[in-house]
Amino acid sequence: MLLGSLRQRHSGGWRAGFLRGERETALAIVRSGRGQRPLLRHCAVHPAIEIQAAHVLAPLSRARELAGAALSAVLNSADYQLVMVEAPEVPAEELRAAVRWQLRDIVNFPVSEAVIDVFEIPEPARYVEARMVFAVAARAAAVNDMVELVKPRARGFDVIDIPELCLRNLSALLPEDERGVALLALGEGFAQLVITCQGVLYLARRIDLQQRSEVLSLEGNADTDALSIELQRSLDYYESHYDRAPISDIIVASGDERAQRLLGPLAAATGRAVRTFEVQELFEVAAGVDPDTHFLGLVALGAALRSERAGP
Repeated sequence: MLLGSLRQRHSGGWRAGFLRGERETALAIVRSGRGQRPLLRHCAVHPAIEIQAAHVLAPLSRARELAGAALSAVLNSADYQLVMVEAPEVPAEELRAAVRWQLRDIVNFPVSEAVIDVFEIPEPARYVEARMVFAVAARAAAVNDMVELVKPRARGFDVIDIPELCLRNLSALLPEDERGVALLALGEGFAQLVITCQGVLYLARRIDLQQRSEVLSLEGNADTDALSIELQRSLDYYESHYDRAPISDIIVASGDERAQRLLGPLAAATGRAVRTFEVQELFEVAAGVDPDTHFLGLVALGAALRSERAGP
């Protein structure tokens, strides 16, 4: 989304998703084909102290068929902000420049040092005078660093993305997405929520959690109560603001036992069906591949699902 100028044609249907975090780096490689389940060839998360980010990209050069694979690189959450702003009444080609001016008092770094992108929000059910859009403000230095790291090592590098849109790609694969679904991805000290319907992102929220333990204790846990409350508020907003049918399914992803532990409490608090995210239900997993679906791996996997059909 942030690097449309690098877009090019690729063959073979392969795409990689790459995410460099503060302490870990993730890479996923997927081949998508029309009418077929995506083939998952690689999905791994590596501690940064053990392996350099550049080395994580090595699988793209080891196999001939992957040499020209497209690649989506994903920004770390500290390097961008995603906000909703009023869409200025300007021609489409001037929208980014006009939005940049609006963001000067919203983002926590100078907009002169930002790369800006904009994508549409579905129309609300009720008439409102102002049209809203999603705006992404990314630190230009972070974007440049990503280009310098990835471009020499991945011939098919064409997009810089953000985690919310990567998780949107995963949510769109879920069978529940046809009528609307909430995907809740658990990170370390936070949960990222996306609500989609028929592949369209309606809502994205990052819910900060007080505890940073690897496995939440869910009996009488304040984090669990807060998560349930914020999740219910988000579901209510989706239903009322867009006049959509109620979300009946919540999918929780964590890559560890935390997701399983949340099923009962979230189902009791929201009255919705809650289940865990299962890679094998959505992907054809290549032999010998054990996907790492902790948060970074999950986001990299979603990045590898990007398509022009999916849009920004």
